[in-house]
Amino acid sequence: MVTMSDLQQDAHNLAELAVFALNHAFRSIEDGEGMLVPFVMADTEDEGRSLHRFVAESMEQSRQRARDWVDGAEVSVNRYAFAWDGYVKVDDIKWDAVFVEAGDRVLPHGMLLCQRYSAENGDDGPRKIVGEPMLVDKPESRLQEE
Repeated sequence: MVTMSDLQQDAHNLAELAVFALNHAFRSIEDGEGMLVPFVMADTEDEGRSLHRFVAESMEQSRQRARDWVDGAEVSVNRYAFAWDGYVKVDDIKWDAVFVEAGDRVLPHGMLLCQRYSAENGDDGPRKIVGEPMLVDKPESRLQEE
């Protein structure tokens, strides 16, 4: 029987993974040396946390490979965080942002977070965080059984 305490722990674990992945994504691009390679962090009971990067001919293909990996994840994967670089519009201003979609096998809905950033020298150079992480959406978890 699943208790409220179990669900609270699952939600806490999912939020922890999502924020960890969001911070890792920003640190990966912080120096301004290139774009973020889409990745998935996955938590399993047996192996703990793993990191999978997806490189393809285009960023969209890389993002699709990451989505496909999560959609076909083995049953041992308890939760995931899928990260990519993109844009978000806030108050009619377009911002660069790193995004993380996270979900698990227990909770029906996950979370889509983003962290805005800007380059210190216009479009080039080191990047700095702008504002706090934002909850963009609560998508269905990709690990939920059909």
